[in-house]
Formats: sequence, C-alpha cells, structure tokens
Amino acid sequence: MNEVIFTGFGVDIIKRDGEYFVRYDTGTIAMIEKESKITPEEALKAQKSENDAYEVIIATQTREGKNKPFFS
Repeated sequence: MNEVIFTGFGVDIIKRDGEYFVRYDTGTIAMIEKESKITPEEALKAQKSENDAYEVIIATQTREGKNKPFFS
C-alpha cells in the first residue's frame, strides 16, 4: 500500500511495504514522473529543504547508473 508521507519542494516521499521512494517530475517538456527507491535517511533529508530534496534526486539518478543526472 502506498502512503504519501511528504509532499513539498517538488517531490513526493512515499512509503510502500516498509521501503521509501521519491517521486518527482523529470523536468522535460512533457510531464513525466520518475520514482526512485531511497533510504530512510534520504527520505528525512528530502523533507528538510528544497536543496536537500534536489541532492536526494541527484543521488538517486547517479545511483541508478546514469553518468549524468537529468539536470544539474
């Protein structure tokens, strides 16, 4: 079951089956939502500020095997 635990700074933090995910718009011309698995620590960090949320997004993009994030 999805539980949105935070919405703000351009992200949604979702808890699903004990795991955390961040969902955000990829910033392309068409609105495309991206969802990535994050740690509980990253879930807390993303809720602190816009800059912290941005850092979590960049970390997930790097971790998912992309050499360059969608935006920087």
